Amino acid sequence: MENPNTNTKVKHSESKNAWNIVAEGLGVKYKIARVPYLVIEDCEIMNEIEKSIALKHANYISYCFNNSSKILQN
Repeated sequence: MENPNTNTKVKHSESKNAWNIVAEGLGVKYKIARVPYLVIEDCEIMNEIEKSIALKHANYISYCFNNSSKILQN
């Protein structure tokens, strides 16, 4: 597998129920992945759980990109 050498961060989508993993750096602005979550009407607790789980997944994806050198060494 090739090392992507990309630094990323997690941001909430402005238009969708999703977390975006975006590349960060000077002159670099593109989306690498989207982690959507389900929103259920009148069920605030489930919505918070879904959003939290999606954020954990997005943070994991971002971590893998940000630490790809360590991961690929093993």
